[in-house]
Amino acid sequence: MKDLVINSTIQHTLLLFIPLIFAYVLKIAKVRRWSILGGVLGGIILGPAVFGSAAPEYWDGIFQGGVHEQALYRQLERQQEADVAAAVKLGVSDSFILQLKAQQHEQLIEPKANWKAGQWRDQRTLRDYAIALIFLILLSGSMRQQAKGLAPPLTMLSVGVWAAIIPGGLLAALSYWLWGTPATTALAFGATLAVGPWTLQKWEQKVADEGSSQGAALMLKCGRVAWVVASGVALYVTWNHLGAMSLVWLLPLILLPIIWIFRARNWKWLTIFVEYAAIPSVMATALVLIHPFEEFSLWPTLIVILLCADGRWLGGIVGLSLLGGYTSERVMKLSIPLVDSGISQLCLTGLLFGAGVLPAPFALAALIGTVFLECTAPIRMKFAKNKLTVD
Repeated sequence: MKDLVINSTIQHTLLLFIPLIFAYVLKIAKVRRWSILGGVLGGIILGPAVFGSAAPEYWDGIFQGGVHEQALYRQLERQQEADVAAAVKLGVSDSFILQLKAQQHEQLIEPKANWKAGQWRDQRTLRDYAIALIFLILLSGSMRQQAKGLAPPLTMLSVGVWAAIIPGGLLAALSYWLWGTPATTALAFGATLAVGPWTLQKWEQKVADEGSSQGAALMLKCGRVAWVVASGVALYVTWNHLGAMSLVWLLPLILLPIIWIFRARNWKWLTIFVEYAAIPSVMATALVLIHPFEEFSLWPTLIVILLCADGRWLGGIVGLSLLGGYTSERVMKLSIPLVDSGISQLCLTGLLFGAGVLPAPFALAALIGTVFLECTAPIRMKFAKNKLTVD
């Protein structure tokens, strides 16, 4: 128990302050999207690529977990290698060597399972930490949102559902059919692209209001519908994997409708904490268990980049066009805020990866998509202001 408390304290201290320091330095250097990029740098530094390579045993103890079970597994492996070497030295037949190796393989199954179980147990502190920060991020988005107005229920449902199922459904289908991904894993991957925006920037509110009266309020509520769709899929796949514990590991999703009830307030302390600490730390927490070079997968990453922006925008356009009553220019303007879902994508990716239902290559692809969305926001702003004109 004492070791667990010490390790979790070191974990949380490193994951809070290292990304925060990087984010602050990037902000001073006037680097755009300093918050999310600070988390990326902090996660890579604290992860297996840097910290894990420089001090693997210490890194295992702090972040990876299962150290005792790993030692037992490695000890058994070394013993088996010694047994095979001894058998070869004695000149036994090849068939006996093959039989011996087959028996040894069977002997390793249970210790390996115990090793994985030990990692899952020791990583609970990481999951708890991410859950708490993600809750604060979502709460901050609700508190800072100033868009007011009514949204027609049919429009809200149409746009929100299409904005979720086009990018999320396409990604899940491609994962299932092209790469033979299990259905639940493909759905979890798709859910990361189904979520809507966590909040709307001022320029996005202005663009949406130019597209339609009370357009910002409409797009905000459409984004919440997309969140409900993505949350339902995430809870389904996690329940299939973990049963009732999914209610614990995805707790922010369950509390999300309650968060939306809160009236917007100017909680500057919460906004500052989220921008400087929570967002960078959640990104770092997701990356700290991922080796960015070993787990990188080209095609999933490319497809995520293609769908995470254009897929959401297309979904909004389809949802509005099916109902009619809008010109093409207004439809495109109204749908732009749906693309600003980078932080939402980060939060759901962190939850699903922490719950063990999203493999590391897919989680890394979704996180790269998050960085892409955040870094291309200025391009979307210029496009909306200069190219989309409403008569």
